[in-house]
Amino acid sequence: MQARYDLIVIGGGAAGFAGAMRAMDFGKRTLLIEKHRIGGAALSGGALSSKTWWELAKDFDKLFLTDRGYRVKDFEFSFADFRRIVETAVEERRHQMLRQINHYHHLGMLDLVYGTASFVEPHRIQVHPRDGEPFYAEADYFLIATGSRPRTIPNLPIDGKRIFTSDHIDSLEEFPSDLLIVGSGVIGCEFASIFSTFPRLRVTMIEKADRILPYEDPDVSDTVMQNLSECNVRFFTCAQLASLRVEEEGVYYEVEEKSGMRHKEKASHVLVAVGRVPNSEGLGLAEIGVEIDVSGHVWSQQTQTSVPHIFVAGDLDTQKAGFVNVAEQEARYAVERMFRRVKRPLEYDHLSWIMFLRPEVAGVGLNEQQAQAQGYAYRVVRYNYDMTARGIAMRTKRSFFKLITTDEPDPYIIGCRAVGPQASSIIGVVAMMIRFSRRVSDLCSILQPHPALTEGIQECARALLGEAIFKPELLLE
Repeated sequence: MQARYDLIVIGGGAAGFAGAMRAMDFGKRTLLIEKHRIGGAALSGGALSSKTWWELAKDFDKLFLTDRGYRVKDFEFSFADFRRIVETAVEERRHQMLRQINHYHHLGMLDLVYGTASFVEPHRIQVHPRDGEPFYAEADYFLIATGSRPRTIPNLPIDGKRIFTSDHIDSLEEFPSDLLIVGSGVIGCEFASIFSTFPRLRVTMIEKADRILPYEDPDVSDTVMQNLSECNVRFFTCAQLASLRVEEEGVYYEVEEKSGMRHKEKASHVLVAVGRVPNSEGLGLAEIGVEIDVSGHVWSQQTQTSVPHIFVAGDLDTQKAGFVNVAEQEARYAVERMFRRVKRPLEYDHLSWIMFLRPEVAGVGLNEQQAQAQGYAYRVVRYNYDMTARGIAMRTKRSFFKLITTDEPDPYIIGCRAVGPQASSIIGVVAMMIRFSRRVSDLCSILQPHPALTEGIQECARALLGEAIFKPELLLE
């Protein structure tokens, strides 16, 4: 194996793979090092895996709708079959990735090594293959994309079976009959949405803040909380896990509320979902001068670290939250910077994202809390799904669009939230508006298809300017 490369990528998840593929576009000799499996958390126990679970749960949920003119009286479901479908989806994506890697390997452009690596000099690493002898490799540039792992709680015994994190979802052998979820961020709420869909499964969530999804606006988190409550999910907010012990017949725990009141409870399983921590240990970064903060994140400016030829992307970076689309874009941009192919700066103001909850939530730009914290003078308007023809046809409830704009007669959009079915397919048009600095009046004039939920975003914009076709104030009960 050639030991001198144009680029060495450490980490084969979403960021590392995207960076390696961008290097292929430029004809650069690249070494890609992955510790476990190609795809990382973006596939197993992460984006694709959990979203496939969510899609299956959403399909199953349709069996129990009673306002569609039908009722299902008999059914059966198999955890093993569901898990097999999830595994198949994940392997399909991994096969796509490996097929590209193998193609470029046969062309002599890309080498893949399963193992670990650490810096011994600024331009030199020692590679420890999973199978084989250690060797040294050098490169002009490096991209560090080792991702993150679930944060754990001290003294809480994670065994991957009864007490587990999102990393262990794919290895579960049965549905938890009574699931405790510690934490109510995106991961906790996503799995609450999945598991609470299936009959006879109870979910309990513990959150230190006064509501779930505390970083989102109250109207968003309250809607999700109300919908989950109707699906056998109960909540302890302003509370913390006081104690826990595992017995043969179950997991016994105590919840302590802010008032000091304690509740003794029992669960079959516990999911710990209290955030993620970066995988920056063991790389030898600090020893060669790469600046790392106390949380383990690597400092960077437009993906470039304090050591100019070393770049970082994805969860390891300090710039943004851990989204696959951000990781991929950062990695591509980093490689473009290395080889002087940059066309425009890396921008985050139009970052869009999805939360696969009940209902689906998608957003772009700032929410109200963030706009207030950043000192914006802003305007906000909400428009319900059921004020659109498509929303009525879909029989939606508690679903809405919300636009946050600058405070001027024909404002610019600085943020948007969609809460309801197909939210992720709606938000893209707003991301384009923000990216290209278009005004609200531009959104009002687009010829949207009918009937489509994107009409709701358009009517939301019109309502802000006082020119909606269906006036929200006349339709409110």
